[in-house]
Amino acid sequence: MIFRLRIITAVLSFVVVLTLVGVIAASAAVILGDADGDGKVTITDATFVQQKLAGLPLSGDFSAGAADVDGNGEIESLDVTYIQRWIVRMDTPYTIGVLPTEAPTQAPTQAPTSMPTDSDGWGREIFQP
Repeated sequence: MIFRLRIITAVLSFVVVLTLVGVIAASAAVILGDADGDGKVTITDATFVQQKLAGLPLSGDFSAGAADVDGNGEIESLDVTYIQRWIVRMDTPYTIGVLPTEAPTQAPTQAPTSMPTDSDGWGREIFQP
């Protein structure tokens, strides 16, 4: 009888340890840029970070680790800018939108250093009636 209790106690202890390890591993694996923790990076994440920066009340859990895109330990408007750039498929120096264990789908490239000109199709004839 005592032997059975020891076995049951050992098995239950093992299950508890495995559960805790799984919870810790799941919480450590954040998707960079996914500030609201829904598993994908969207404009809602950028808005969520902006609300946090403005000191507004948040309507859910906030992942500071995911929001700090540049990893400098502070959540800043630059982090929001990186998220927004990634959403519209502009280059960013960080692997936003993937788990840390996943390989990025595209290597980071050099961001544009100049603004588009009229000859690039950004002129008045496109944006004004």
